[in-house]
Amino acid sequence: MNMGKFVLNVVAVFILYGLLYGAVGEMVFGGAFDAMMAMDFFMPEEETSVSMLSYHLVQTVIFVWLFNKAVGSGDLKAGAMFGLMMGFYIMASDSVWMAGIKDFPSEARIALNILNIVIGVIVGSFLAFMQGKGWGSAAATEDGGAN
Repeated sequence: MNMGKFVLNVVAVFILYGLLYGAVGEMVFGGAFDAMMAMDFFMPEEETSVSMLSYHLVQTVIFVWLFNKAVGSGDLKAGAMFGLMMGFYIMASDSVWMAGIKDFPSEARIALNILNIVIGVIVGSFLAFMQGKGWGSAAATEDGGAN
């Protein structure tokens, strides 16, 4: 694994996650997010932003590392499938805590579930694209796959 390219991939995917969840997610599912944030259950965003960004950074590092181990090629279909599976995994992980919150708005749960799956596919495809262009961090073999 090329460590410089790994860091590049992590930074690129972290920014992509931020754009997709922050900008696109807010535009498409703004009402659902507002309903979720209106609950008296959540702390103010300014108090949690550093820890939330830290957790997302760890999640991004793991996503990129697992992509390198599981796919590690420029195959967009394999990247999208990997992203789909990771999206389902993140959806299931989020659903565990959402299901335990009394009166959690169902429109927010549905919106986050859809968002997790779609963003997983986009990010998996993006990593495959980067690998195919030579910007990926997976060590390529002669047949284009990962070691």
